[in-house]
Amino acid sequence: MRVRGNNPNQTTGLNQRARGGFTLLDVLVSIAVIVLLISIVLPSLRKANESARRVVCQSNIRQIGIGILSYADDYQGYLPPSEFIRSRILASKMPQQMISAKLGAEQQSSMSTEVTWDGLGILYSSQYTTAAQVFYCPSHRGQHRFKSYADRWNGDEGEIVVNYHYRGEGPAGIDRWTGRPIASTRVLFEIDPKQTSLIADGMRVRDDFNHEVGSNFFRADLSVLWFSDPSRRLLASLPTDVNSATAASVTAAWTWFDSNTSFPAVVEESGPD
Repeated sequence: MRVRGNNPNQTTGLNQRARGGFTLLDVLVSIAVIVLLISIVLPSLRKANESARRVVCQSNIRQIGIGILSYADDYQGYLPPSEFIRSRILASKMPQQMISAKLGAEQQSSMSTEVTWDGLGILYSSQYTTAAQVFYCPSHRGQHRFKSYADRWNGDEGEIVVNYHYRGEGPAGIDRWTGRPIASTRVLFEIDPKQTSLIADGMRVRDDFNHEVGSNFFRADLSVLWFSDPSRRLLASLPTDVNSATAASVTAAWTWFDSNTSFPAVVEESGPD
């Protein structure tokens, strides 16, 4: 009588087939699936990262804004001064240059001034804002990053450029002493706080603009708002070259921010034609 048992030859064949591993087709299919998943997830990750950077940017602007208001409280309501908007020094104002926190020798010479710290830089030199990194946006893609100026923040000579634009003044209504209209003023309590933006993304040229589809900006009422610009109209309005930077484009941008008083949280795309 023959007893059935396991055929050792059959078992060996099965093991050999099991040890054969993946075929080339299996590998290609797996790679295709992984690539597809990455293409689906990556845009969401980018949006999440940009949203996180935008929140940090908002925090930076708020800290700078609080520094400005603290300075004004100590100096009879005056905002930190800037050589770029002082008519006694310049034939015309240069608001496009107000991303400079510290003046270089060439700037000092051209403006016949010995002032070193300027605009937002005065907040740092006067200890209203003690961390230099707060003047730099994590979304900045241009050449003006903190590491490029770290030595100058620590005492080395030379210009310091930051990622946020400072206005230095604001529109006012009627002079409380003379009753006459005021075009602009550096006195904080003469400015309409709900209609005056004081800080925003850098706007000298396109490379200074931190967020392509909008800008965080600070108003004199301590609010930090997001100006949504998905069509990139504001970015497109800025020049591409520093030598082409003008006061007109920056002034128009400030007016653009000021005019959006009906959007308390998220400012929709709108602006002057």
